[in-house]
Amino acid sequence: MSTSTNTHTLMGFEGAFYVGPRGSSATLLAESIRNPKLTYTFSEVDVTTRKHKGTKAYQKGLLDVTITFTLPNIKPRTADAALIFASLMDRKQPIAIRMLDEPGGEGVFGDFELFGGDNSQEDENVQEWEITARPSSSGEPVKWVSGTGGA
Repeated sequence: MSTSTNTHTLMGFEGAFYVGPRGSSATLLAESIRNPKLTYTFSEVDVTTRKHKGTKAYQKGLLDVTITFTLPNIKPRTADAALIFASLMDRKQPIAIRMLDEPGGEGVFGDFELFGGDNSQEDENVQEWEITARPSSSGEPVKWVSGTGGA
């Protein structure tokens, strides 16, 4: 597997955000994106029983993984931006995303559906898309990976 050693600053640290076609190992460094944010949280399930004597008890429920980022609408498009825009505009084209805290670090990997959000055309900003990525029902399930393995 070939990996890129280029990095760019994500959320104040040297992170690595890779994309690729669905089912791939996501090795294309997504240099065009801005302001990525990973939400990795479990829902809560109330499991209170009599033995808890009036104090609520909880258990972790389903895991929810969401990635949000901004993509400037600049032309001509780079390879990473072209892949992201193609997936955004097509109902049946999820993409593979690998978002690591540092190159060779740890983070999430799997196939995601891209949902378009707001298209900002504010005076002080370039034209840009706010994009939300959620795990796809088809393709590679989303998992936590350490190092470059597992992807």
